[in-house]
Amino acid sequence: MHQGFQQRRPWWGRAWLSAALALLCAGCSAGRCGGGATGSGAQAPPDSGPRPQASQGPRSPPDSGSLPLEERRAIAGVIAFISERARQKDVWLVKPTGEETQLTHSPNEDDYTAAPSPDGKALLVIATRSVGGLHMEQLRVLPLGGGPLVPLNAPRARARNPSWSPDGRWLVAESDAKNFSDVVRLEPKQDTAEKYLTKAREGSFEPAVSPDGTEIAFVSSREGDPEIFVMRADGSNVRRITAFYQEDREPKWSPDGKWLSFISNREGRDRYFLVRPDGTQLRALSGAATKLDERELVWSPDSQQVAFVERLPDARSRILVASVAGGEPAALTDGQQRDDAPAWSPDGKYLVFVAERQGDVDLWLMRADGSGQARLTTAPGADWLPRWFVPR
Repeated sequence: MHQGFQQRRPWWGRAWLSAALALLCAGCSAGRCGGGATGSGAQAPPDSGPRPQASQGPRSPPDSGSLPLEERRAIAGVIAFISERARQKDVWLVKPTGEETQLTHSPNEDDYTAAPSPDGKALLVIATRSVGGLHMEQLRVLPLGGGPLVPLNAPRARARNPSWSPDGRWLVAESDAKNFSDVVRLEPKQDTAEKYLTKAREGSFEPAVSPDGTEIAFVSSREGDPEIFVMRADGSNVRRITAFYQEDREPKWSPDGKWLSFISNREGRDRYFLVRPDGTQLRALSGAATKLDERELVWSPDSQQVAFVERLPDARSRILVASVAGGEPAALTDGQQRDDAPAWSPDGKYLVFVAERQGDVDLWLMRADGSGQARLTTAPGADWLPRWFVPR
């Protein structure tokens, strides 16, 4: 694993979690996105739009009791997650009421949740194993209605960061089948052919399909430092969106397609920024209200808010929510322990997150304002990396 990835692993990251972040949220980082190339000099970012107002810090989370079971019964969807209650990592489902179902059981492999299909009928899984001392990855489609996992590629060193098209007929992912790292397009079928959308020697990483399916955002160091690029869904018309001499990475589209979020160390810390898909109106997301490293951003379904994590001293962290329109972010958790990896409910009224509060790493639920925090999983062993969706 490369050095930059190791520096960004989650708070609960023991050695085994290095692979997870590399697979799912750290395809490009220090010293490896583009082979550690440096830019030719600092370039000013595009003209920024209005910035959020400075503040003394995020508002405190509300104080309320745990979500009642009756309310939890009315919450739609299920949550896919990784559990380590066995010796290996398996994929499970849990309802907001706490009923669990095991989806994978691979004693000689580790399975990681990736992304549910847009129609809610399948789940992408990244299976990893060691072959002759080499780390190997394989993208698989898990039909939720029953049936075996469908492998999409032969096991190889890099098959990660998948992103679905909105109609579910194709997806993009990272691949090292021909080069260090390419963005490839493929169909969710066994033995599918991969169409190579990038050919940069320095590598291309972290592809994200736009909500309308016409464009793909990705990261590459082809012109110096890691920057955000956007291309058409067929790989044509590549354009650079960010221009700075530090690292810009982890592009994520707002659900309405009007914004791209990304994380950058241009201020000497990891911080989230927003930019229009044409490269204009670039601004920091949290204004002056946060001072420490940020991570794990997720968009609300209505594109009006984002939830993200702020690292705190002593290995603590807290979850914040910020309005895309600007203003002071609100703290949803109090930062007295380790909270991470938020994911929105499909209706945007709740969040699931990972916390270590009662002697184990578990999933927790809360309302979107931070109230009603309730432990969701209780089995011994770490439960983490939640993905919330509505199955069909």
